[in-house]
Amino acid sequence: MIQTHLYDSWLSPAARATEAFWWTRFLGGIPARLFLFLVGVSMAIRFESQLGKGIVDRATLCRGVIRRGAEIVALAYLFRLQEFALGGFGAPLSDLFRIDILNCIGACMIVTPFVAAPRGGRPQYVGCLLWAALFVALGPIIGPAHFPDWLPRPLTSYLGGQRPMAWFPLFPWAAWPLVGVAVGHWWVRASRDPGRQARTYLLTAVGGAAMTGAVILIRRIDPYIIKYPSELVQQMGPGSFFYRLGLLGPLALLGYGVTRALGGRFSMMRQFGRTSLLVYWIHVDLCYGLVSKRLHHRLGFGWATAGLVAMVALMLAISVLKTRYWKGWRRHERSRRPAIAG
Repeated sequence: MIQTHLYDSWLSPAARATEAFWWTRFLGGIPARLFLFLVGVSMAIRFESQLGKGIVDRATLCRGVIRRGAEIVALAYLFRLQEFALGGFGAPLSDLFRIDILNCIGACMIVTPFVAAPRGGRPQYVGCLLWAALFVALGPIIGPAHFPDWLPRPLTSYLGGQRPMAWFPLFPWAAWPLVGVAVGHWWVRASRDPGRQARTYLLTAVGGAAMTGAVILIRRIDPYIIKYPSELVQQMGPGSFFYRLGLLGPLALLGYGVTRALGGRFSMMRQFGRTSLLVYWIHVDLCYGLVSKRLHHRLGFGWATAGLVAMVALMLAISVLKTRYWKGWRRHERSRRPAIAG
């Protein structure tokens, strides 16, 4: 994520014309999908925890996720307002209502629990996958659709529409957390037995590789098996979805292996995962904002890569400071408040 934004903002036109830049964009297609997939996995972890406590009421299961989703949507608009202000109020007002990745994450957390929350204490594997298939199938149709002018674009852009307003509409992006919920339940239940857990992640990697390989094979046999009007619409189609979803399988096995090898020792990626929203918020401003304005579109790969190393180190330091001292500071402040009599 950090390398995608930094290279996109800081590389010169000549550097952007290289094959190396293409690879940064290819890798940059993974984080947004991975975030949404992990949103679903985190929902499954929450559901499993509540089920373990005997909570089976669907309204109760959904309520906390929906509340957190509403908070993230509110933060998304606050982030856009901050960007608008830091940019000197020169951007179009429509930028305030652009549906970016934070809006999509929040909206998915509001919508998906209604179909993904367990029923009668049982995970909704089939329901999640069927709804995910629906979002993927309709993605190339609703995702780039032109809605009537009398409908408010800040709202229709959550369903689909044209850029720059609709960057991450629910069609097809809501498919990722829905699949994440189904896979998350599978992973959590497998984690109760170490041997079964290892086999589960191995199967995840093999299945993912097979899925990506199948898409590559089909495209070689007939690259135009499904005809799309543009490359953008193609990215919303099932081929792109299954290709990218398959890539997450080997990544999951890699994450499992590294986690097992490290045990309880420090992990940079685990640390970033604990403060992902904070890291996202700060690094976007540093990459695209006024602080780095003199670097925008001026650097070669060498200097930009040096900047990337520095940026990652800074984000890691901020993340560690947040997890080590923020909660302790808040506890200290609460302890200093006078108790209310009575």
